[in-house]
This record gives sequence, C-alpha cells and structure tokens, in this order.
Amino acid sequence: MTPFTVVLSTLGVGGLLGYFAGHAVKTMSRMAGCLLGVLFILMQLLAYYGLAQWNWDVIGEFIMGPGADAASTATARLWTILTYNLPFGGGFAAGFFLGLRK
Repeated sequence: MTPFTVVLSTLGVGGLLGYFAGHAVKTMSRMAGCLLGVLFILMQLLAYYGLAQWNWDVIGEFIMGPGADAASTATARLWTILTYNLPFGGGFAAGFFLGLRK
C-alpha cells in the first residue's frame, strides 16, 4: 500500500471525490494552456510572415485589466460550487489538492 492510497482510504468518499475533481480541473487547465499556446504560436507565425500585426501593450492591458479580478472571483465561485452542501468538506479539500498535485 502506498502512502497515497493510505491517505485516500483515510479520507473516504470525500477524499476520493475530491481527488477526481482535482484531477479533472488539472486536466482541463492543461488543455486550456495547450490551446492558448497553440493560439500564440499561430499569432506569431502570422506576424512573422507579415499577415498580421499585434499591439501587445493593448492586448496585455485588455487581459490584465478587469479580467484579473474576474479570475480570482471565478476560482472562489468554483470552490463554493464544488463544496456546496458536502458533509465531508475536509476530506474533499484534501483529496482535491492531492488530485491537483498528482
């Protein structure tokens, strides 16, 4: 038995569900990161061949302006939704963070 399975068996159902939720969030984040990376490469290719021109100062201001606060609000809202009405919130939280790390 690995330490990982010992922790999950101790945490029970909440830990198991939290682990799966954390793993899903991590997987979706990686997919979004890959898509954004491909989009950036495509944009740079278009700029390199003279097909497009990007004003990175305006793009950065647009992304970091009101969107920065929205990201923290969305994270808090996601956590509220995931833990809504859970009697085993502590186990869920521990499993969730294990799922993000593993």
